[in-house]
Amino acid sequence: MYYNELAQIIEKILNGDYEKQALEVYLEETFDFGRIYDSDDELLTDAFFTIKHYLCGEDEVTKKEWLYLENCLMGKCLYNMEEKMRVITEN
Repeated sequence: MYYNELAQIIEKILNGDYEKQALEVYLEETFDFGRIYDSDDELLTDAFFTIKHYLCGEDEVTKKEWLYLENCLMGKCLYNMEEKMRVITEN
């Protein structure tokens, strides 16, 4: 559910191919926030809310974090919060 859409959004963020306001509208029109929030899918909720917080200016997201989330969404690696933290904090 939503993995492909989220991976595409992250790719656009990484490439600078977005306007924040347009992306916010797209999220509101495309995603069921309540369903995501209530989901037991940690990857889905982490990726979605990372994007939401980034768009609201609440969080600065590193390229490493974007790439990790994108790779997980695309099935290139399994999501694990401890692994994510290790990846984004390593030099």
